[in-house]
Amino acid sequence: MYSDVIIIGGGFAGTAAAITLARANRNIQLIDSGTPRNRFSEHAHGILGLDGAAPAELLQRGHAEVEKFGGTITQGSVEKLTRDSECEPWQIKLGSDEVLESRHVLIATGLTDKLPAVPGLGDLWGTRVFHCPYCHGYEVTGKKVALIGGANPPFTIRISKLLSTWTDALTFYPNGLELTDLDRTQLAGLGVKVVDAKVTQVQADEATPTGVKVHSSAGEDTYEACFTGPDFLPNDALLPDAGCESANGWVSVERGQTSVSRLWAAGNVVSSPDQVSQAMGSGAAVGIAIDQRILDEDLAEL
Repeated sequence: MYSDVIIIGGGFAGTAAAITLARANRNIQLIDSGTPRNRFSEHAHGILGLDGAAPAELLQRGHAEVEKFGGTITQGSVEKLTRDSECEPWQIKLGSDEVLESRHVLIATGLTDKLPAVPGLGDLWGTRVFHCPYCHGYEVTGKKVALIGGANPPFTIRISKLLSTWTDALTFYPNGLELTDLDRTQLAGLGVKVVDAKVTQVQADEATPTGVKVHSSAGEDTYEACFTGPDFLPNDALLPDAGCESANGWVSVERGQTSVSRLWAAGNVVSSPDQVSQAMGSGAAVGIAIDQRILDEDLAEL
């Protein structure tokens, strides 16, 4: 099957791009593995008019719109992305061994959150343990909150200060992360309690909807919510394999265009901070850019 555009990744960026391109009457196909980054979350916030909506429900509605506007959705994963030359179409080999062809390809495969190696943390991820203050900070305003370190030092230390905007009852467990004297001075000035003890386990505290029990070498304490700083690992293997250039561990893009012609990327796969609303905006913007590029290519043939 030949498409104008194949979008790999059916999360919020990929789905927004697919809707934009389908509404532009392009022949598009969306390849969805069914593993969006926020599949662990029960609620999404910061989405205009849809605060508290379930991410899975929003994606289901988005996929229905893709098909409503004439797009095709294929469930599966992509194993390989190749083409013989810049003038030839992309060959997209699926896990089922089916091979699809497309004029342009958009990668929107998101990222993986690698949590600190603390027993129990992964079990509570997305329901009692969060990472983004702008996504879940408002819901913990004024509550007793724990922040567990152990990974991604720049991000974790940054939010140890940022979270003080939402609560004056924050306890930070660096859990092996090194804090500078300036960090400690700033945290003290913000009223953040620092506990230099190894975190050994995190458990749910059933007394509250988002509560946790943090076990450490300093003892056990109970909190009303918990944050952590994961390592952000882009699911971008297809991009460097296709020859895309990278910088600082992330594939380089300019308005969604990679360094390889007719190969694009949007959302968390190239931008770790993107929330749902940002990912949707990124996908829509890159979808428009692709549509404009197709028009320019067609005009050049006249």
